Amino acid sequence: MRSVKVSENISWVGAIDWNLRDFHGFELLNGTTYNAYLVRGEMGWALVDTVKAPFVPELLARVASVIDPAEVGTIVVNHVEPDHNGGLRDVMAAMPNARVVASPSGVRGVAEYHDGLEIEAVKEGDVIDLGGRTLTFLPLPMVHWPDSMATYCPEERVLMSNDAFGQHLASEDRFADEVGVELALEELRVYYANILMPLGTQIAKTLEKIAATGWAVDVIAPSHGVGWRGDDVAVVV
Repeated sequence: MRSVKVSENISWVGAIDWNLRDFHGFELLNGTTYNAYLVRGEMGWALVDTVKAPFVPELLARVASVIDPAEVGTIVVNHVEPDHNGGLRDVMAAMPNARVVASPSGVRGVAEYHDGLEIEAVKEGDVIDLGGRTLTFLPLPMVHWPDSMATYCPEERVLMSNDAFGQHLASEDRFADEVGVELALEELRVYYANILMPLGTQIAKTLEKIAATGWAVDVIAPSHGVGWRGDDVAVVV
């Protein structure tokens, strides 16, 4: 299994769940993906999110197509739900030197799912320096859990947006322009209607918050489905 580049120094190393047909009580027609991203710096590597527990071997195989997993020095937990980080403990075993970071609520949430793991809290504006590449964090509370946050790499102009801008769409392609923008947008609408619409006011505030950062974003890399790049970023933001 191979990784897929989403930018020069960030690769998708997640997993594809072709067979998933039920998610939080609504029917899926096209499966889903559990997206994780490997970020390369001059002084170290970071993994942003892991995957659902049964898919850890797939993630580790994709990481191993780039580097020895033991070289990863940081694991970022954008969201604690099992479809994002159910495999965290097993991934940590393969990356024994990695520090693990999450939002303050995420630290508490990880403890509920994975008792005994050592997790560090990061807050808005904190920066992790990988050497020539940095990661900074934006809390996204109630999009759609209190612990949710996004991770941004300014040097790559990539926003790893967590559940925001995602869809349930299993594909080996990694971008909306590869699967068809209209298909991706329709799945985005379905995802919003079934998962995020009750939080519509908070979602609107989140979009305003992202815009207020002034971040230059060339790629949006969500936790499920395909990403958005180039002109398609403006379509969803």
